Amino acid sequence: MTVSVQKATSRAAAERAEPNLLKWAPAVAFGLLLLSLSRHAAAGISDPDTPWHVLAGRYLWDTWQFSGPDPFSRFTTGPWVLNQWLPELIFAAADHVGGLAAVAWLAQVGRLTVCLLLYAACRRQAGGLPAALVAGVAVLGTADSLSPRPQLVGFALLAVTLDAWLRTTTDVRPRWWLMAVSYVWSCSHGTWVVGITVGIAAVAGLALDRRIDLRAAVRLAAIPAGSALLAVLTPVGPALLGSFRAVRAVSPYIQEWRLPTTPTPSVIATATLLLLVPLGWLLARRTFSWTTLALWLVALAWGVSSMRTVAVGAIVIAPLAASALNAMIGRPWMAASRGERGFLGLAALLAVALSAALAAGGPRNQTGVPHAFDRTLAAMPRGTVVYNSDLLGGWLMYRYPGIAQTADTRVELYGPSSARDYLDVMAARRGWEQGLAHFAPAAAIVEQHLPLVDALRTNGWQERGRDAGYVLLIAP
Repeated sequence: MTVSVQKATSRAAAERAEPNLLKWAPAVAFGLLLLSLSRHAAAGISDPDTPWHVLAGRYLWDTWQFSGPDPFSRFTTGPWVLNQWLPELIFAAADHVGGLAAVAWLAQVGRLTVCLLLYAACRRQAGGLPAALVAGVAVLGTADSLSPRPQLVGFALLAVTLDAWLRTTTDVRPRWWLMAVSYVWSCSHGTWVVGITVGIAAVAGLALDRRIDLRAAVRLAAIPAGSALLAVLTPVGPALLGSFRAVRAVSPYIQEWRLPTTPTPSVIATATLLLLVPLGWLLARRTFSWTTLALWLVALAWGVSSMRTVAVGAIVIAPLAASALNAMIGRPWMAASRGERGFLGLAALLAVALSAALAAGGPRNQTGVPHAFDRTLAAMPRGTVVYNSDLLGGWLMYRYPGIAQTADTRVELYGPSSARDYLDVMAARRGWEQGLAHFAPAAAIVEQHLPLVDALRTNGWQERGRDAGYVLLIAP
């Protein structure tokens, strides 16, 4: 009897000996997690970025211009590069069909897809129990970033890319279709660069492990190199690379780009998964692998870069952590059965259907915004300048296109100087009057706890109402 036949026989025997409860419990638990996530569809859209992503899709449907002057604000200074245009087109189509409720459902489908692909990547490296446990923790690690934005597409394609490279580290076969995946990815979100780093790490690890010769290394390295080349051949062109510089320039002023020093659940979950891999080496006495170390370093680097990339670290580390946990448990790995795959597929379909029903019965308008100001805003003459919190910029653009908002979450379009002035005005620091006078606003809508509110009242501004944590003030 050959070694492969012996392994297959032992795995089959172990599978027959495993109680049905242990065999099905992990898949059932993860299926219930998918169903529980559907509740987010009932909450509607509260993310401040979603409205302007919808508007970007509408603009692209009408003009097919992928870069140029910003059509939605007179106060931006940089060119608007639509580097997330593919999901934005889909967002706009969903909004056209069913409004923001349809966008909320679409976003929930994206979340479910990310979770399923995470589980599939973990399951390919480990048995059902460790795969379900690690995938569940990884979902928690991505929770802060599973918002209704194009990044959902990026997370899903990252899980696909990572799984493919892990298979390549096993059979050393080049998967050329990854370049097509990367092309679609570079049309969807800036996280496409993560896929490049994963590919480079996998090739470097295989070379250091002496599992490939120079010729094979060059063939495999052609995949991330070709992916990087294809990125500049998208409709956006080389401007796609320039958009990274614009974001980097304003990142010190964006809360999402701060270092992950706060012990949030997502940070704790990702850190736990990062620790599982070296624990697997120590406790399970696993053979050292440069490939695993290289991918672990990629996960660590992205995980600690910023709060926004914690989710990236969680996705990259998840399959490695699942494999480590599987080794620590000491149970034989068995591939997912047809029944397990069918059950999870059914759970996913039920979750999609439930999400549709909840989204249809949920809010039709954006939530978390001051709708009590609707009548006042609607009565303002076209072109009225409203000094606003950047969190309300997308809502004003979407709901009141005739109003000239002064800020939104596309901070890179306003530039670092405007970002500094915005923070100074909101904090009513010395010289804030000049920063505000630059816009000559007729009204202001800002968070009611900000020092600016008292400063405006002192200067004769009149309060007209409060709602959702915001205050509306009219200029004297």
